[in-house]
Amino acid sequence: MLIDPTTLGRQELNRLVNGLVAPRPIAWVSTVGEDGSCNLAPFSFFNAFSFDPPVVAVGPGQRSGVPKDSLRNIRETGELTVSLVDEELAERANLSSAEVDYDADEWELAGVTPAPSVDVRPARVAESPAAFECRVRTVVDLGTAERPANGLVIAMVTRIHVRNEALDGLVPRPDVLRLVGRLGGNLWCTTRDRFALERPTSARVEDVKRDVPQRSVVSTPGSQE
Repeated sequence: MLIDPTTLGRQELNRLVNGLVAPRPIAWVSTVGEDGSCNLAPFSFFNAFSFDPPVVAVGPGQRSGVPKDSLRNIRETGELTVSLVDEELAERANLSSAEVDYDADEWELAGVTPAPSVDVRPARVAESPAAFECRVRTVVDLGTAERPANGLVIAMVTRIHVRNEALDGLVPRPDVLRLVGRLGGNLWCTTRDRFALERPTSARVEDVKRDVPQRSVVSTPGSQE
C-alpha cells in the first residue's frame, strides 16, 4: 500500500507512524518554567543523535494549538533533564502523561522523587536508572499556523547520571537497566529479548550475504507497494 501522509488526519497519522516507527525509547522530561513551576512528562518521540558531543532530541507536542507545558518551559529556560524509564517505572511514567491542570504536581501524581541536578535547574527522577542533564541547542517548529505540530527540541547533554550497578566500567548493562519502549497505540515493550550482530568488515560482506536467507518479494500487476 502506498500512502500519501498529506491525505490523512492527525489520528490516522498518529496510529500509522507510531505503529511503524517502533520501539521508541522513553524520555521522562523534567522542566522548570520562568515562574518556577515544575513539570514532568514522558515522550516517546525521543532518541540520541550524536555521542561526541552527546546530543539528544525530544519531540513534545501541542494540545489544541497550545504548546504543552514541557515545550513552553523549554522555550522559556532552555533547560531540561531526561530520565530513562525501566520496567518498574513504566506505570508511573504513564501516570504523568495525564492531561492535568498547569499547576498540578506530576511528581506527586507519579509518586517519584526529584533529585537535584548539577548543571541545570530541572530535577531528575531519583528512581530512574539513568538520566541526562541537558541544555537546549535549538527548537524547530515542525507545524504551521493551519496545522500545529510538535516542536523538535535538540539538546546538548552536559551531565550523565547512571546507577552504579547498571555499568560495567563505562559500558551500560541492559540486563540491569531493563528499559522499556513504546509501540503503537497503548502498547509498550521491554528490552529483555536481545540478539547480537557484529558489524561486518568489507571483506566479510559477501560471506554474510550468502549466509542470510533472502526474502522474496512478489509484485502483481496493478498492486500498490
